[in-house]
Amino acid sequence: MVETLASSTDSIDTWADFVRSIEAELDSHRDRAFVAAPEEAFAAAAAVRKPWSKARVIEWLSFQTYYEYQAILFISKWLQSTPETDALVLLCQQIEDEANHFNWLNQHLEQLGARLSDWQPLPEIVDWVETFYGSLPDTIARLAAHNLAGESGACRSFDSIVPFLPEDLQKTMRRIMPDEHFHLKLGRRILSKYCITDKQKAQARHYALRVAELETRAIRAFNSKLAAMEA
Repeated sequence: MVETLASSTDSIDTWADFVRSIEAELDSHRDRAFVAAPEEAFAAAAAVRKPWSKARVIEWLSFQTYYEYQAILFISKWLQSTPETDALVLLCQQIEDEANHFNWLNQHLEQLGARLSDWQPLPEIVDWVETFYGSLPDTIARLAAHNLAGESGACRSFDSIVPFLPEDLQKTMRRIMPDEHFHLKLGRRILSKYCITDKQKAQARHYALRVAELETRAIRAFNSKLAAMEA
């Protein structure tokens, strides 16, 4: 799917300076929130490189499977009000990626003897993934929030998590990661094209940084749950 997406855009690896500045702010936020306590980014400290317990894998995999499923739903909803035809086509193709990710991860979950229907997301996760993403008003807000902020967070998180996962799940995550990086790139490109005025650029920044706040709250709550499970 990456090749198809790439052929649908020109100069996909170039983006505006204001987009770069938003990403720099996101990185700074995440560094402040997580660098002093790496376990807050789902993973244990880098010095403790050991496989996760089955219970921890199931809990994280349930979250990630849920996230991919919800992405199918909220991006599908966005399509009803996306007048920018290039963004519309790209989002259609992104839904296919998210559907594949959901299917692959759900298979792993079921192989571990778990079912997504038995998992209950924390309120902080629902606020972030369902309520916020589902209520974004337009293409600028949506791609700034999900494709720029959300996907950059996913790329960062996956890099830290993959070494702790079972080998077969590591292979699937490495299959998923290029798609996530490309979703980030298409967000950069569309925002660079459609954020023309200072007001539009400020809107993109607002929604991206709001995701960073919601993401941090959700990750901390999730890690508290993991700590309680393993106490």
